[in-house]
Amino acid sequence: MEEFSSTLETISNYTIVPELALLPTFKVVQQFKSSPDFLMFPMFLTLTPQNHFTPASSELPDRAIIRSMNHFIAFANEAQERSRSSSDALKYASQNWVVHLSRAPHPWDDALDHIFQTFWNRHLLSWLERQWCLKGLRSCLDMLSAGQKLAKLVALSLDLQRAA
Repeated sequence: MEEFSSTLETISNYTIVPELALLPTFKVVQQFKSSPDFLMFPMFLTLTPQNHFTPASSELPDRAIIRSMNHFIAFANEAQERSRSSSDALKYASQNWVVHLSRAPHPWDDALDHIFQTFWNRHLLSWLERQWCLKGLRSCLDMLSAGQKLAKLVALSLDLQRAA
């Protein structure tokens, strides 16, 4: 329960940079932030790395909620299985991409910039799913904060290059 409380605190303090709010990953984080209280805890339990959650569907009052939660649990179980069955190299890359990119010399060359932009715009949501299942939401939010800083730095660098 303490981990849930600290995750709620982390997500409530998490700020999404307005320029990035339309990316699917940040929409997911925003949706989690704005979820009704009665869904927050089951969502948290379902996506916790050490998941031992068994839904007590008969205790929920509304059948639509039961169906929605069952679909969400099925999705989360599939996501966790995909994350667990990932190669060690992919797990390492998922957990350390921000560290490695932050150490790359700036400004980046065109190839690295293209790779980052492709990952950021097309694959970040898949990363969020994998990282959330492997290490939890707080880890994702910490990495997304650092990633947002990198994205802003890259955008600023590109703006400066265009202006020159």
